[in-house]
This record gives sequence, structure tokens and C-alpha cells, in this order.
Amino acid sequence: MEQSRLFFFLIIVLTAVLILAAGCTGPSSVQAPAATTVPSTPMPTPVITFTVNTLVPATSAPVVTATTPLPLTSDDVTQHFMDLAFGSGNTQLNRLAYNATLKFPKNSISLFSGNSADTALIQSFIDQFNDLSATNQFLTNIKTSTNADIVIRFVPQTGMDAITEEFYTKEIKSGNISYAKIGPHIIYVNNDLTGDERSHIVLRSLLYALGFQGETLKYPDSVFYYQPNTNTRLTLVDQKAIQIMYGAGLYPGMTVANVKNVVYVKTN
Repeated sequence: MEQSRLFFFLIIVLTAVLILAAGCTGPSSVQAPAATTVPSTPMPTPVITFTVNTLVPATSAPVVTATTPLPLTSDDVTQHFMDLAFGSGNTQLNRLAYNATLKFPKNSISLFSGNSADTALIQSFIDQFNDLSATNQFLTNIKTSTNADIVIRFVPQTGMDAITEEFYTKEIKSGNISYAKIGPHIIYVNNDLTGDERSHIVLRSLLYALGFQGETLKYPDSVFYYQPNTNTRLTLVDQKAIQIMYGAGLYPGMTVANVKNVVYVKTN
């Protein structure tokens, strides 16, 4: 009986020892499962692109937008005409005479010692003038002698200097150089002039002889512009002034007051 109890006690003690041993070697706490390691993907090396900008050279000319000129008014035209007819201090209209009975007494132009370019210039002017004038008409046949109503004679600079004031009433000059000397029936032009400068002086002198003895400060492209220029074309406002000057209502010797009774002139 005592042996059975002792044996049973030993079994209990042995069992307890085994349980304690197992507890010392087992896990002390519940651990989370190890995380699965995902292999990292290497980041790509960034590609850097260099862009070369094309620069506009600093010397490039700016784009200029042309301004459309304002249309002419009747006031613009009549004022331009008055500037040309009386702006030089004239007290009377000096246009060519027109006689209905004799029929255009001053109707021929001569180029004495001119060249082919001078002839072409005057021919073009005659055609344009005849279209604009309601009274005087020039013959289209240009003469080459001094026998004409208006003679344009070309002389060298030395010859210009020799022409005294008794032969002309108006001189166009630059400094000491005489470009033209304009008389009642003859126009002397410096033959040393060339190109557009020569053409401008020829036209301006002829128009002066036709009664356009004033200037304009308003229209730089006009043949009548007051500063030195080489304009060789009659602008629209120039053409309109010729139409007024050689219209049926005007005649030589009219005063400013007479003209204002025929042509409406705006007063401020």
C-alpha cells in the first residue's frame, strides 16, 4: 500500500517536471507571422531632355501695320486749292487764260534740249491734265523748239547763273544752286539735275506757270509739298485742285473773295 502511494507520487512529480520543462523551451508569446518581403523594383534613371530655343535676332525689324489714310473731304480739297492758288501771297488767280472765241490760246508746250525721259514725263502730264481740265486743253504733240506757248528749256548750271531776273519771276533753288527759273512763257531748268529730282523740278515749274504758285504743309506726298522732295506724281488731292482751277467757273484775275463766291471754302 505504501509502495503504491509512493509510485503514484513519483508519477505526479515526474509529470510536473516534464510540463515545466516543456514550458521553458516553448514560445513565450504569440508572434505575428513574418512579413513576406517583396523584392523592390529599381527606379529608372530619369532621362533629361535639353530643348534649344530658337531666338529671334534682336535686330529683326518690327512689323509695322500700315494705317489707312482718312478719306478726303470737300473741305480738304478746297483748302488745298486755296493754299496753292493764293498761299504764296497772290491776290489774284494766275491760271492760264481761256477765251471761248479764240479756243485755248495757250495750248502748246515745247521741250527745248530735253531728253527722252523729259518728253515722256511731259506727255504723261498733258494726258492727265487734259482729263482733269474742263477748259484749257494742251496739244498732245510736244514741240522741240522755242516756238510754243510754254517753253521748257534745259541749260547747264553756268547758264542758269547767267539768267537775270528780268527773264523770270520765280526761282527754285537749293543753297546757291539754281534748279529752275520760271518766267511768263519760258521755264529754265538746270540740265545737271537727274532722276526723280529732275522730274520733280520740271513738273513743279510747269504747274507754277499754270497758276499753282503756293505750297502745302499738310500733304508730304504732294508735288506741292513745301520741303525739298522728289515727288513726281499728282496725288488725288492735287488732281482735285487742278479740276477746281481749270473748271468752268473760274478765270484769271479773280480775287480770293471772287473765288469764294464760286467755290465753297470753309471758314473757322
